[in-house]
Amino acid sequence: MADDFCYHIDHHGSLVRPAGLLAARAAGDPLALAAAEEQAVSAVAHLQRRLTLSAVGDGQFRREHFESVVYDHVDGFQPATGAQPLADAAGIPPARRRSAPASPQSTGRLADAEVAPVLAQIDRPVFVALPSPGYLAAVGSALADSAAVDEARARGEALAAILRAEIEALARDGVVYVVLGNPLYAPLLTSAGREQLAGRIDVDTVLRCLVEADRSAATGLDVPGHFRLGLDLTDSGPLPTTRRGYDPAALDTLLDETPFHRLCADFPADPAARLPLERIKPGLVLSLGVVDVSTSEPESVEALLDRLDPVIERRGEDDVAISTNAGFAASADLPLMNEEEQNTKLRLVETVARYYWGNEI
Repeated sequence: MADDFCYHIDHHGSLVRPAGLLAARAAGDPLALAAAEEQAVSAVAHLQRRLTLSAVGDGQFRREHFESVVYDHVDGFQPATGAQPLADAAGIPPARRRSAPASPQSTGRLADAEVAPVLAQIDRPVFVALPSPGYLAAVGSALADSAAVDEARARGEALAAILRAEIEALARDGVVYVVLGNPLYAPLLTSAGREQLAGRIDVDTVLRCLVEADRSAATGLDVPGHFRLGLDLTDSGPLPTTRRGYDPAALDTLLDETPFHRLCADFPADPAARLPLERIKPGLVLSLGVVDVSTSEPESVEALLDRLDPVIERRGEDDVAISTNAGFAASADLPLMNEEEQNTKLRLVETVARYYWGNEI
């Protein structure tokens, strides 16, 4: 399904937290923190509107980590212990890893508090990023044998039911776009990552386990026809392990008959490290992370256009969006740059997108 709603300017949800918000969180006064959150969310929503981003979020300002939207509202997650070779290969910091519960039970809605003030204030489409069920089930696991993988599969299916219900509720609220983030795919899909993991986990079995869980959250959704669901492979900048490219069969496992409308991935300057777009069927919108968040130095517009022109010519304009290659702060206390530098990067995304789509966006 092509993206008929022209969401051509994209980003990944997590933005640099303002200093006042961080200070309020550190002070520990719940009322002061709530007021600081409301003020910060209002300001960042209007910033995104001024940048004409195609969909607007709350910057994940209420989250400590990207995953907190689930960890804080689903009972049973515990600190991860022991080895987690897949999470290590994907570069997930230990502070963000949890062991998933056998029978997860949500304590209520996950992201309604995040989207409500944005929906109330901004007359643009609203989106929200959530961790995928496959990611949540596997990030804190060793995945060392078939029993561990079976355990992750069962927990991923249970988490998928919770995520599916939240996605449907967000769509009823008026959210138009939800993206499920799973950065564990990068080492499972790439030649260097698979080589690194060989002998430590059954790479193909684990890949299928994650795909099954994530597709379960995406399949059979009761949502409006204009609603879009994406899958995000990124996390905090250039994907690890891509230096020798992707394994074609592994990529086919992820993408064949995918229920997702959009795929968000890094699209670096090195052609050898890029997602092989020729293997991706028309109709799946590619949100290409050409603006690099791992450095505060802005790229040249001309260099980005040179990278993108062949893609636009080959795939057409409907199946491409322009983006950063990750969010700006997957953890509240670990921003990748300051606010001014972040906004320069977002303006660069907008500038490049306007070159192709002009007034359509």
